[in-house]
Amino acid sequence: MNHDTTDYQDASNFEKLQVAGQTLITTIALNGASCGCNVNFFLVNMPAETPGEYGDYYCDANCVGGNCCAEFDLAEMNNQALQITNHNCYGYPTKSSCDGNGDPVMRFVPPEFGPGSDTIDTTQPFNYSLTFHQNIYGDGDPNNNLVAYARVWQHDTAVVKSFGGQGSALNSQWQNLADGMVLVVDYWESGSMQWLDGTGCGYGYEEQCGGELADVGNWKLISNDQEDAADCPSQGSCKCDWFNPDTMATADDGSECWCRCGGCKVSPLVPRCSWSGYTPSWATGAAPAGAGAAPAPAPPATTADTATTIACKVGDTVTCPNSTAECAGNQCCPNGDTCPSASSNFTGCSKKRLATCSGSSSTAAPSPAPAPAPLLDCQGESFIDCWNFFTAPDPTEGDVVYVSKDEALELGLYQVNDGVVLLNSTVGQWTPVKSIRLESKERFSEGHLFLIDIKHMPAGLGTWPAWWSYGPDWPNNGEIDTIETVNVENIVQTTLHTSYGCNMDIPGIINPDCNAESGHEGCQVEGPNNSGGAAFNDQGGGVYATQWTSEGIKIWMWPRSQIPQDITAGEPDSLTWGEPYVFFPFGANCPSTHFQDQVLTINTDFCGDWAGEVSPWDSKAECDGFVQDPNNIPKIQGYWQINYVKVFAA
Repeated sequence: MNHDTTDYQDASNFEKLQVAGQTLITTIALNGASCGCNVNFFLVNMPAETPGEYGDYYCDANCVGGNCCAEFDLAEMNNQALQITNHNCYGYPTKSSCDGNGDPVMRFVPPEFGPGSDTIDTTQPFNYSLTFHQNIYGDGDPNNNLVAYARVWQHDTAVVKSFGGQGSALNSQWQNLADGMVLVVDYWESGSMQWLDGTGCGYGYEEQCGGELADVGNWKLISNDQEDAADCPSQGSCKCDWFNPDTMATADDGSECWCRCGGCKVSPLVPRCSWSGYTPSWATGAAPAGAGAAPAPAPPATTADTATTIACKVGDTVTCPNSTAECAGNQCCPNGDTCPSASSNFTGCSKKRLATCSGSSSTAAPSPAPAPAPLLDCQGESFIDCWNFFTAPDPTEGDVVYVSKDEALELGLYQVNDGVVLLNSTVGQWTPVKSIRLESKERFSEGHLFLIDIKHMPAGLGTWPAWWSYGPDWPNNGEIDTIETVNVENIVQTTLHTSYGCNMDIPGIINPDCNAESGHEGCQVEGPNNSGGAAFNDQGGGVYATQWTSEGIKIWMWPRSQIPQDITAGEPDSLTWGEPYVFFPFGANCPSTHFQDQVLTINTDFCGDWAGEVSPWDSKAECDGFVQDPNNIPKIQGYWQINYVKVFAA
C-alpha cells in the first residue's frame, strides 16, 4: 500500500512497482530456512475486482483466495534453491486462463547455490538483483521484448542468468511490468515443496519446514539508466567496459563489468553492485536487516593489489584515488577504497588500496581504540568467583534441594573440564534431586548486555532449566526470563514478570499482561525453533544475548554455527545483529521503572509448579516419582555445560 490504510477496494491505494527498465536489489539471509520452506517476494496485478476469501482484494496466477491475476515471482527460495518464475494470464483472468506453473522459469540450485557451496553458500547472507532490460523497437512493434538478468553474488563470486527475449512468454507480461504491479512478501511452508527444492531434498516424503527467521532487506529499485561502464573501477590506463568473456560482446548484455587493456581482461569479475544510489550492506559495515545470524558477505574484490605510490607518510591527509575526497590514515574513501596513507596492516575498508605511500620514514597511524572490556567475565576456573550458591527452599515447589558451594564441589556437581563449566544434578536417587542454583554476586541496572554461551542445557522429562534475572522485593522490580524450558520442549519460553501496570502487546505474545499476580503469570513469547532442550544441544548449543536499556529489552539467540564474529572476538556490537527474536519496548504501556537491580541466575529445577503440572504428567507427584526412579537416569540430562557468562555496557 502507498499509505497506512485498510481500504483495499480503491486501486489508487496500492503501491505499484514499475520494474520494466529497472533493477531491484536486496540482501538476503535465509538463516536455515530449508526444505519445506518458501521465502518469497513477487508481483501481482492487485487489486482484484471483488474481495477474495480474506477480504483484501488479493489475487495471483493460482487464484489463491478465489481471485486470479497475472503474477511475476521475483524470488521463491529456501537454502536449497532459488526460483524466478513468470505467470501470465491471458484475457479475463480465470483459473483456466492463467499459467499457474509458469513460463519462463529460472533456477539457482546446488552446486552453485546451497549450504556450503563454494559459489553461493546459503548459510551466509548473499545479495540478489533482477534487472529488466527493455528492447523497444517502436510503439506496438511485435519485436518489443523484455530480458531479465538475475544476479546472485557473495564475497567475490557471482552467478548470472537470464531469460526472456524475442519469442519468450515473458513478453506477454511486458505491459503489466511497465504499468506497475503490487509487491507481496511472503513466507509459507508445505510438506510437498519438492517442485522448488527437490534437487536438495529428494522426493517421496513429507517435508518439515523448521520455520527459522529469514531476513530480506536493504531493498532498492533503481533505473537502469543510472548504471553504465563508468561505474567499473579504473586501473591505470585500462579501459573499463562491459565485457562478456563467453561471447566477447562489449555491449551491456547483462554481463559483468571487466577492466580491459587492449581487449584482454586484467582484473577480476566485478559483481554489479555499485549502481548509483545503492550501496550493499557489507560496504557500509552494517549487517543485513534482521537476525544477524551470520556475518554479512565480504565485499567483492574490485581491484588488483597496489599498483601506484604517492609521496606521503602513514597517517597523512591525502586525496583518494579516482576521487576529489580526502582521507587520512586508517580511513576509507567514500567509495570504499582503502586510504593510501593507512597503515600496512589496516583491513577495515571494503576495497583494496589503489595507491600507497612511498616515504620510507612512515610512522604508524594511530591504532583504533581498544574494544570495551566486559564488566563481568565468568569462565573457566574463575567462573565460580562470580556467583553465590542459593540454598533456600525452592520458591516454585520443585522436587529439588539446592546445594551449597562446598557440597556441590564435594559431590562433583560443580566441575570445570577443559575450560567448560559443568553444573550437574543427582537424579534417580529415590530422594529429591540435589541441584545447583547460582546467583550473581553483583546486581545490574539498565544499560547492560548479558551474554551466555551454552554448550549443553538440561533436557528430558521432569527438567526445568532457566537462565534469568530478578530484582529485589519481587515482583516490584521485575524478572527477565531469557531461557525456560520444561520436560522435552525444544523451544524456550521468554517471559517478563512485573508488578501491575506493564503490558506488552507485541507480535507473538501469548499473554500481554506482565503482572505476576500469583507468581505464575507473565508476558511470554516463544523463542526460535531448536532454541532449547535436546535440539539445542544436538546443534552444539549456542549463545543468548539479553540487552536491557531505557528503550526496552531485546533478546537474540544464535546456534553454534551462526554466532556473530564480533561476539566470538569479545567485541559485541548489537547494531550488527539484525532484529532480535523478541523486543519488549518500554513506554506508557510499560514504564522502565518496572525493572531495577537485577541478579543474574542459572538453575536447574525439577517438576514443581510448571514442569510437574503439564503434559505428560497428571500430577507433580507423578513427575517427582519419575525423576527419583534410578531406572530413568538415562532419560534425564540434568546438567548445564557453560563456556562463559559475560556482561558488557549496552
